[in-house]
Amino acid sequence: MSDSKVLGQSKEQNTAQSKILSLCKDGSELLNQDDINGALKTFKKAFILSCNIPEGKLQKACLFNLGAAYICVGKPKKALKCLVKSRINGMEERDGDLYFNIGAAYDEMKEYGKAVRFYERAINEYGYEELKSIADALIKLGYCFVMIGDLSSAAHSFRLAGHSYMKNEKPEDAAMAMREAAKYMIDSQAFSQAEVLQTLNSCVESLKTISDEHLLGTLYNHVGLHYAELKYFSQAEKCFTASLNLCNGKQFSIRKMAVLLQNLGAVDNALCQYEKSLRSHAEAADMYGSLGDRSPQGQCLSNLAFAYSQLKNYDLAEFYYQQAHQAFVDAGDILRQCLVSEGLGATYFCLGNLDQAISHYKQALTLSGKSKETSNVIRERILEKLTDTIEYKVTHDRPAISTEKASRTRPDLSPSNCVNDACKSVTSQYHESWSPSTKAV
Repeated sequence: MSDSKVLGQSKEQNTAQSKILSLCKDGSELLNQDDINGALKTFKKAFILSCNIPEGKLQKACLFNLGAAYICVGKPKKALKCLVKSRINGMEERDGDLYFNIGAAYDEMKEYGKAVRFYERAINEYGYEELKSIADALIKLGYCFVMIGDLSSAAHSFRLAGHSYMKNEKPEDAAMAMREAAKYMIDSQAFSQAEVLQTLNSCVESLKTISDEHLLGTLYNHVGLHYAELKYFSQAEKCFTASLNLCNGKQFSIRKMAVLLQNLGAVDNALCQYEKSLRSHAEAADMYGSLGDRSPQGQCLSNLAFAYSQLKNYDLAEFYYQQAHQAFVDAGDILRQCLVSEGLGATYFCLGNLDQAISHYKQALTLSGKSKETSNVIRERILEKLTDTIEYKVTHDRPAISTEKASRTRPDLSPSNCVNDACKSVTSQYHESWSPSTKAV
């Protein structure tokens, strides 16, 4: 073969290689911009071109990228074939990313046990300088543990991811990872309260350096909910207030504003700040009403009634309990109809209307038998209050000589003891999970 012909072939190969590398770069940029179909087309072109040159290593890289794109478009089986081929006789230097993508393919196929093994291999392969990749793999690993029901391992993974993101100066990712860690630490019941609080405090610390107001508002709400679950209501109040202050823009829906107001009002109730809570309850109820969302509207009306009962304004308490009861009837929520009837029984007792109190306790007891969600604890509590009220009425219907004695044994049937926590609970109605995508060259 003449020197000129060899030079010509070499030049063509160099041109083809440059074109392939350019396509790989373009495909990776499209993948980062979430233009998945564009990335897939670009990676396909690169792979087809790579088949015409003798440089096997470049072809393996193209297969690797093509596999990543197939995962993103929801074709994990095709992805797995490409990824396995990319490993044969090549790609050893990128085994961390390769294992990550194989894990992602199994993840997509819902074979979570296999996905766990490959995510763990990826984490072991990555070096210390690849902290972000380690953190990304830990997040994926965490969600796989959730899917197989191993919540304590999930919490460990998310917490480690949070620390890795912090070291990598990724405060947004760190905060979201710590939020997930706290959630599953609580759900697994395998961690001490001190450990959960430490994680929540780390999450709050990360929030201080985040500028995205929408994300901040969401995260403050979630962290506030977890503080409330632990009954650290002062911290919860600070988080809900911060979230509410951030959520005044047009990008926040009425529903999310209603959730925040509901949560803030419920925490104020828990802190016995009843005067302060009234506005939050009322505004949240109005917002849910404008959306036609009767069940959460009923919850807010119940919270409002409870606050008025604690302020000893029993007439308004009775009015809002009635409104809440109708909302729960419209929503078909039998459990909360039962709890509101219990609250009405207490309110009528405080108004001195013992017949109405007895009637509503009986109604609550009947409803408790119809709801599958009602526990024996609730039924026994209602029955005890009904019995005490009947006995109290009988005692006070006797001649005046026995009244003083009966007064000393009068049962504590104030609304604070008659309303189940569900009537004034903190509820979250939005919780966005997130997970890193695939890796490309």
